[in-house]
Amino acid sequence: MKLPKGRPILENTRLEFINLDNVLLASKRERAHRISGYISIIYPDAEELIFLRQGEPFNAARLSPKERIIVPIIEVIDKAKKATSGILSEYATDEILLNMIITTIVAQPIKANVDVSRIQPKVLIDKLKSTKFSGFIWIISGIEESFLPFKDGEIPGFYLAGNAEKIQDEKITLNYLTKPDTVISIFDRIETGMPEQATPAQVEMFCKIFSSLIKNYATPLGQTMVLKTVMLAKSTAQKEYPFIADIHIDPDLSVNAKLVIEPKILTKGMARWFDLIFESFSTLLGNESANIAKKVLNDYRFALMSLNFFDHTKLKL
Repeated sequence: MKLPKGRPILENTRLEFINLDNVLLASKRERAHRISGYISIIYPDAEELIFLRQGEPFNAARLSPKERIIVPIIEVIDKAKKATSGILSEYATDEILLNMIITTIVAQPIKANVDVSRIQPKVLIDKLKSTKFSGFIWIISGIEESFLPFKDGEIPGFYLAGNAEKIQDEKITLNYLTKPDTVISIFDRIETGMPEQATPAQVEMFCKIFSSLIKNYATPLGQTMVLKTVMLAKSTAQKEYPFIADIHIDPDLSVNAKLVIEPKILTKGMARWFDLIFESFSTLLGNESANIAKKVLNDYRFALMSLNFFDHTKLKL
């Protein structure tokens, strides 16, 4: 896919020459990297995107001729680290562009795949202006994707595929809309306040907490009993929080997951599962069960407090 670019931070750099962790952590070191924008990773068969807000990843997607989906941020990162080929770019953009791209993935247009050769683009735009339309036109020409937003009938600018700057000249917009083999889809809203994914670091932290919890209970009670109890608690918790079904426990008792989940839902679900585990072992260990659980949480207490974890668990440190 060829998207509107924005201001380049990195451009057309081969993956093998990039330390992706350094790119993702740049916002913590330099104010200049605290941008809204996206990281694009182009492979032969797809383009993968990591969306950034103030330099921090908040969502990710995969775009290809076969699919257009939201994917876990960690999945995009892991694939990029293992890839032997691929081109990475990072751009600072307007947030409205990010919202339009995501809207094309998660929402349905009111008109889809309209061949521009069968309409009069100027008449359409004038109509949308006169009706004070708010939404956007998604324009696809081959592999190029462009975006024309409206707010109460006004056009803030035209985001043209491959362009760094949004275009204010309506003539250029109309000329582009008359290109051969171009189709448009019309969306009557631009999704804002998009739910953000829990970061890979947040998911990894909970995986480490539960790995440590299971191993600490296995010491006095044995692995077989602990695993059986933890899995029963997991089965109960996932009825209320279905994402827990996608969390896996390996034979060495380590916990791992790749999730697309909001931080607050992740926190509530993991608190619920955590409570079920330590309460189940209280019948055998009494107060020692809570002591084991508190000891595990103590190492992560500040990060957990930032997620309001202790508002949702029965354990208090």
